[in-house]
Amino acid sequence: MGLHARYVKYHFAESIEIQRVRCRCCGTTHALIPLFSVPGTSLGREEAERCLKARWEGASRSAARTELVELGMEERSGRGLERKLATAVERAKAIWPQAADTRFSPQEWIRAVCGSTAHPIAEMNRFALEHGVNAICFCRAPILLFRPRIRAGRPSHKPASAAGPRRSSRLRTMHSIPGGTP
Repeated sequence: MGLHARYVKYHFAESIEIQRVRCRCCGTTHALIPLFSVPGTSLGREEAERCLKARWEGASRSAARTELVELGMEERSGRGLERKLATAVERAKAIWPQAADTRFSPQEWIRAVCGSTAHPIAEMNRFALEHGVNAICFCRAPILLFRPRIRAGRPSHKPASAAGPRRSSRLRTMHSIPGGTP
């Protein structure tokens, strides 16, 4: 991986800088989102996980989202969070149907596969990465199966890669940033 670009993302009301990298083998770019932030949203992971856990423990949606609303999120953020986690678990069930009973609820499936639901977003993403798939909870990209494949004498982490790696002028300018790599 080499430096590619940077962009700004919100973590609640604070803007944070996200580094993008490009795979030198296939040219695909990836955002390096910190563990404390939920990809595709401005939510914090710990706050989002507390909201989900409260719902699983029987709290109303209104009560569960209280912390999120106090931090400036919209009233509907709790429902969207539940929907996104359910989608991630459905994707995981399709990829690993033998991992646990596919009739399980999202919470039951995460507990059966990961051993715990204390940090469902982090645990699901860690499970996916350990099993050769990009992080699936709240990701905006399609699922990438990281299976080694030799292309032009080099292994590619993205089997569908058709084009060779590209070096854009933007990538070349990133090398002047301290810590950049050629």
